[in-house]
Amino acid sequence: MTTVMVVDDHTMFRQGVVNALNGVEGYEVVAEASSGAAAVRLAKDLRPDVVVMDISMPDIDGIEAARRIRGASIESRIILLTMLRGSEFLDMAESAGIQGYLLKDDALSDLVYAIKAVCRGEKFTSASLVREMASQSRERSAPSGLSKREREVITLVVKGLSSKEIADHLFISVKTVESHRARIMEKTGAKNLPELVRYAIRAGLIQA
Repeated sequence: MTTVMVVDDHTMFRQGVVNALNGVEGYEVVAEASSGAAAVRLAKDLRPDVVVMDISMPDIDGIEAARRIRGASIESRIILLTMLRGSEFLDMAESAGIQGYLLKDDALSDLVYAIKAVCRGEKFTSASLVREMASQSRERSAPSGLSKREREVITLVVKGLSSKEIADHLFISVKTVESHRARIMEKTGAKNLPELVRYAIRAGLIQA
């Protein structure tokens, strides 16, 4: 029997996960908690095989709670179950010694598979998150076929520079700048400056 603790400050969601796991043969939820501090305390007392935990909680977050559980030499495997999709959270989770990272819109079967994987000593990351990160990486590496000069122009456009200012900055004519701007709008599909700014952020050309 694999023992599990479920940690989430949203009662309905937490109880839904508890009921779902208790309905799967071979799994028993031995504790539930609504805060990171309570999770650390219960992990020390009960030492469950697996801790399924949210990141965002009112006292200490799930990543810090995981660090404290690890610091207490507790061998429970830890899976984060969260709505946070950023790669930075995945990096922080890995640095905290967390074995699994799932999204709350993943299926119950994904959670069960993740528990099995971490109990075997493997790591598990949400397949949908992996796909999203791969897609973002492709967008950043090949931003709609823009040339080097067009990428230079777009970064100056979204900073609010006029065509004359861009021309002076790049030592080209205003007519050439206008030509670049027209091709940029066509290639990116942007219809106005706000859409162009959003594209530049997604493509990694500027920082949000």
